[in-house]
Amino acid sequence: MRRVLAVCVVLFGSLFAFAAVAEAQAGEVPTFPNLSFLSVDGTTRIDLESLRGRPVLLTFWASWCGPCRMELPELQKLATDLEDEGLALVTVNMDRTPAMGMKFLERYGIDVPVYLLGSRELAQLGVASLPTNVLLDRKGRPVQIYEGYSPAVPEEIRRLVKAMEGAGSTSGDTAGR
Repeated sequence: MRRVLAVCVVLFGSLFAFAAVAEAQAGEVPTFPNLSFLSVDGTTRIDLESLRGRPVLLTFWASWCGPCRMELPELQKLATDLEDEGLALVTVNMDRTPAMGMKFLERYGIDVPVYLLGSRELAQLGVASLPTNVLLDRKGRPVQIYEGYSPAVPEEIRRLVKAMEGAGSTSGDTAGR
């Protein structure tokens, strides 16, 4: 648990540090910052707080990233498989232009919810490699951070989501999946 907390503080820098100190003093893992995401088509906005009560998988990817190309279809299947557990998949496209990411998804028949995050928020998060996945529990606390691709990641995420308190019960709407 301490390792996850330490990785979060380092990875998410100043945006996360203040909350980490305050909540760590209370003996709890800090919640992830309440970020707001705009859908790639600009019609929908979601924030992480609206997904509380559900496990959330944040995935940062780009169409030019070879490992991302391998991982996205696996995460699409994972999100479908874990729909009954309430998993919300929020993919954040890091391409220079959103059209590049959408063209890639269309070409390979990948159907995942795609969002954008402002450059200021991206810089504060400090995502240093792609793909990067952040699994949040039902209370919005980071459970695990995965940097880079490994074929074992989807199964580990599956195991962690199924083990979460309240597994099998969904809360709220189906935003994110």
